[in-house]
Amino acid sequence: MKKKEPHCEYLVFGHRNPDIDSLAAACGLAHLRKITDKINVRPAACGRPGARAEYLFKKFNYPLPELRWSVYPCVKDIFDPAPPVAKSEDSLYSAVELLEQNHLSRIAVLDDKGNYSGMLSLFSMLDGLLQKDDGSGGGLTGRGVRSSLKLIRNVLEGEFLCVSEQDKEQNFEVYVAAMNVESFREHIPRRRPRELAIVVGDRSDIHLMAVGMEIRLMIVTGSREVDKLVLAAAKEKKVSILRTPLDSATVIRRLKLSLPVRLLAHKEEITLTGNDRLSDISRKLFASHEDIFPVLDEDGNFRGVLNKVELSGDNKLKLLMVDHSDFDNGVPGIDCVPVVEIVDHHRFSLPPLDYPVRITCDTVGSSCTLVTELFNHFGVTIPPDLAGILLGGIVTDTLLLHSPTATERDRAALKQLEEISGVSGTELHREIFKVGSLIARMTPVEALNADRKNFTAGKINFAVSQVEEASFEEFFSKEKELREAALKIADEENLNVFALLVTDVVRENSLLLAVGEKKLLWSLPYRKIRENLYDLPGVLSRKKQLIPELLKNFQN
Repeated sequence: MKKKEPHCEYLVFGHRNPDIDSLAAACGLAHLRKITDKINVRPAACGRPGARAEYLFKKFNYPLPELRWSVYPCVKDIFDPAPPVAKSEDSLYSAVELLEQNHLSRIAVLDDKGNYSGMLSLFSMLDGLLQKDDGSGGGLTGRGVRSSLKLIRNVLEGEFLCVSEQDKEQNFEVYVAAMNVESFREHIPRRRPRELAIVVGDRSDIHLMAVGMEIRLMIVTGSREVDKLVLAAAKEKKVSILRTPLDSATVIRRLKLSLPVRLLAHKEEITLTGNDRLSDISRKLFASHEDIFPVLDEDGNFRGVLNKVELSGDNKLKLLMVDHSDFDNGVPGIDCVPVVEIVDHHRFSLPPLDYPVRITCDTVGSSCTLVTELFNHFGVTIPPDLAGILLGGIVTDTLLLHSPTATERDRAALKQLEEISGVSGTELHREIFKVGSLIARMTPVEALNADRKNFTAGKINFAVSQVEEASFEEFFSKEKELREAALKIADEENLNVFALLVTDVVRENSLLLAVGEKKLLWSLPYRKIRENLYDLPGVLSRKKQLIPELLKNFQN
């Protein structure tokens, strides 16, 4: 596995509703790959740990894997949480500068409280400016400009020689003094002088006329001087005078861009939330002519933007799988995220992939045995607390090496982990199973889903759960409730058979509670105790002793 970019995230998952072996193996593989591959990797779990797993991790003071219910790529995985934004009261000129500096086609607009006001794009801006001037200060073809003195000063890079109400937003009619004073006086309207803005150079006669008319704004270009008497009169009559170094032509062009951004910002038809799945929104986004979309939370607050180009980028999340190789028992969304490694000891059932995967798959009793052997292979020392966790995985998954799946390799790994952790496997096994009955502690549905795996045999879909108890007493007390819950699950999920393997770890026997299609139940090669209940003496392993028999019978 190659060293990846720092931003790439790796998660190690066991199967859904993980048991101790799955949780411990995920922790072990994450620790190993962090050292050997120098990657940002963490263990994760798709399902809450049981009481026994919690006891084990607490005993060795080792953090449980983080809980993740799915890994579907979502907007929150690829959006930009801190993009350039425009303020609703900024000028269009500053917004255009922002777009140019960041090489963007559009940006989000926020008000002074940070609330989302809409999106501003070059296209919507041009469309708004090209509209016919209706007197409201819009359009490139008319004289109208809607703005404030403060925005006009910023856009024209000027200084006020005198000013009043510079924050007030209003409509302006703009005139350029390019004729003699008599002609210009006849040219400009007199009915609304407080809406007039006159652009003039060093024409003292025009200066006097503008102040005498008590116009709203006089813009003096080229940084020309203004007579002190004119300034004094302007202050008295509240005529604002703005001096700018720009020439008249530049002033006229820029004035049209002094509009507040909010006037041309549009509420976006397509808005996203962080939890939107990329698979659900990709088609809609690619069909849009826009390329940047606002991301809001459930309350409509702005959280960032998503650039459409990110949809085609490399996935920033990659997965490692332990204790399973089939996607049906993997975390939801696993088929949407690259899998880079698999460590498993079950029936291999990986779907076809178009990329290489590192695989460690062998016939041992515990995934933790394979992880321990990988530590040895790479020459990495196992920390004592992690060794205790891995030891717990082996003693529970092999029933302290009494399961028919147990091998000499499991025995060797168990002995090694005992030495590192300083804990006896026998004592640890006894402690874990003293924690309590899962059937007694959980609801029937929770017990059925605690350690469940789904399988397919031809057209037959079935699920098998397993619970390990110190006796059958709790099972018999809840047999009816478990059967009814199993029937409900089978019906809701269209399963042909749902079965629960209840294993007595003390007497090394099991019972099988099975519901479903009668013809399939009749094919079970076990002694029937009563309706839906079968005796499986000596059966301890779901993987090695039960599943092969069910697959063979159902396929036939």
